[in-house]
Amino acid sequence: MELIDFNQEGIKALLLQAFNEQAREYYHSLPAPDPQYTPDEVAKFLNIDVSTVRSYMKLPVTHPRYLPYVRTTDTAWGNRILGSDLREWQQRHRQQPQQVQIPVPETQMRVAHRGRGHDRRKRGHGRTTQEAA
Repeated sequence: MELIDFNQEGIKALLLQAFNEQAREYYHSLPAPDPQYTPDEVAKFLNIDVSTVRSYMKLPVTHPRYLPYVRTTDTAWGNRILGSDLREWQQRHRQQPQQVQIPVPETQMRVAHRGRGHDRRKRGHGRTTQEAA
């Protein structure tokens, strides 16, 4: 009786490829991790002072400006704000600017269209007081 010699390297490669595909599918099905930010980073994102961010974090939970956070250590230095909470907070506090139509007087419109001719007299490029006399 003759033994069949299987190519073990080929089988290992096929098994490894199948395992990698299964692992890739599994990890893609998991939710993406939510990034965490320090109050300093949040202050830079929102272009406000870090003390304002910390005061938002200290407000009561029922307050409309309350900014939720995660406590990672026993000290205040371990407070982190989740990216999803920050996005939700921004959406709650987003204000659409009111578009106000400000009428521009016609005289100002004409001055704006004249260009630099009007400015030259102010800079001394026009007639001087001696020439006018």
